[in-house]
Amino acid sequence: MKIVVIIHFVTIHRVMLVAVSATTLSLWTSLSVAAAPSLKDRQQAQRLVVEAKQLLAGGKIDQALKNYKKAEQLVPQVTTKTELAKIQTDLGDFVEALGLLEAAVATPAPGYNEKRAQTEAQKLLSALEARTPKLTIEVFKPEVSKVTLTIDEEDLEPGEHRLNPGKHVVAATAKGFAPWSKGVELVESENQTIEISMKRSGDEDEAQNGPSMGVPKWAVWLSWGVTAAALGAGTGFGVVAIQTTNQVLADYGCQDGKCPARAESDLDIAKFNGNVSTASFAIAGAGLVTASVLTVLAYQKRTPTDEAVGEEQSAFHFHPLLGPGFIGANGSF
Repeated sequence: MKIVVIIHFVTIHRVMLVAVSATTLSLWTSLSVAAAPSLKDRQQAQRLVVEAKQLLAGGKIDQALKNYKKAEQLVPQVTTKTELAKIQTDLGDFVEALGLLEAAVATPAPGYNEKRAQTEAQKLLSALEARTPKLTIEVFKPEVSKVTLTIDEEDLEPGEHRLNPGKHVVAATAKGFAPWSKGVELVESENQTIEISMKRSGDEDEAQNGPSMGVPKWAVWLSWGVTAAALGAGTGFGVVAIQTTNQVLADYGCQDGKCPARAESDLDIAKFNGNVSTASFAIAGAGLVTASVLTVLAYQKRTPTDEAVGEEQSAFHFHPLLGPGFIGANGSF
C-alpha cells in the first residue's frame, strides 16, 4: 500500500503567523495591564495631589513637594509634572524644573486636562530655559581625555552646562598636574565661560607668584625687621635723651645752656642717648629704603625676556650689609 503525504508550506506559514500574532497580542495586553496604574494607586495619587494643594495654600512647600513626588511615582501625569516644576522653580532649582517640564512635554497627554497642562508646560519650559544660567567649560591643558572634571563635586564633561543661579565650584584633576579649582557665581539668564589650563605638579608656586628676581624672602623680612627695630630704638633713646637733658638742666640750675662742671657726667649720658637715637633713625631710614627695594624685587615676576637672556644676566644678586651705624645691601642686576 502506498501512502502519499503532501504538506502545504503556505498553510503552515499562515498557522504559524496566526499563532505568533496571538502570542504577541497576549503578551502586549499583559504588559499593558501590568504597566497601567491600579485603581488604588490612582485614588491614592489623587488624594496626595489634593493634600499637596492644601499644603501649598498653607505655605508648607516642602511637604507639598513630597506629596507631588509620591503622586508622580504612583501615577505619572503631565499635570503632576507641571505642578512639581512650578514648585522647584520657586525654590530656585531650575535644573530639576527643566527636567520635569521636558518630561511633561514629551509625555502622552490623553484628555482635556492633560493637554491643557502640556500646553502650560511648554510655555513654562520656554521661559525657564531663558532664565537658566549656562556655564561653558573649555579645557586647553592637558588633553581633555586626561582631565577629570567636577562641578559641585559631580562628575561632568567639558562643554555647556545648565546650572542653578548661585555659587558653584568647578574643579579639575589630572595625573601629573596640580589640582585646579575655581569658584563662580551665576545669576539668572547669564552665560559664562571658564578656560582651564592646568600646571604640572611642582610648578604651583611659579604659577601663582612667577619666578622672582633672585631676592630671597628671608632678606625682605630681615630688612623690615631691622628697620622696625631701629625705628623703635631711635624713638626710645630720643625720648630718654630729652628727659635726661631736661632733668639735668633743672637739677643743676643751668642758665643759657651753661651747666656747672659737676653736671658734666649726667650731660654725657644725655648726649650718648641722643647720639644713639640719631644713629638709630639713620639706620631706620636706610633700612626703609632697602626693605622697599627688596620687597619689590622679591615679589616681582620675571618677564619672558628676562628668562631668555639667562639667569646670570636677569637675576638680582643680593648681599645684605649690616655694621655699626649703617645698614644696606650690595647687589647687582
